[in-house]
Amino acid sequence: TYRVGAHSSSDDPSAYRPKAESDAWPLGDPIVRLKNHLIQRGVWSDERHTQAEAEILETVIAAQREAERHGTLHAGGKPSTRDMFEGVYGQMPPHLRRQRQQAGV
Repeated sequence: TYRVGAHSSSDDPSAYRPKAESDAWPLGDPIVRLKNHLIQRGVWSDERHTQAEAEILETVIAAQREAERHGTLHAGGKPSTRDMFEGVYGQMPPHLRRQRQQAGV
């Protein structure tokens, strides 16, 4: 799989990949290609696409708000160091047992 874009909004792909490489990406963005194909076939439209994007964004924002209702990483107390080792594996692998011991828990 070829990642066309950056890892994140703070990533600068020009530091590790020439601009010509991503410009040469064959046939362009697959989402835009599918949208254009469906419009050409008469089963989709720019208006429907805009409406779908708005509905999806609304759904994502509602889900984020619901999740944040249960707390965020910045709210509440900080979990103990012990918590990060517990409840992950039925039987903790040796490398994690060593790390837990090094952490003093």
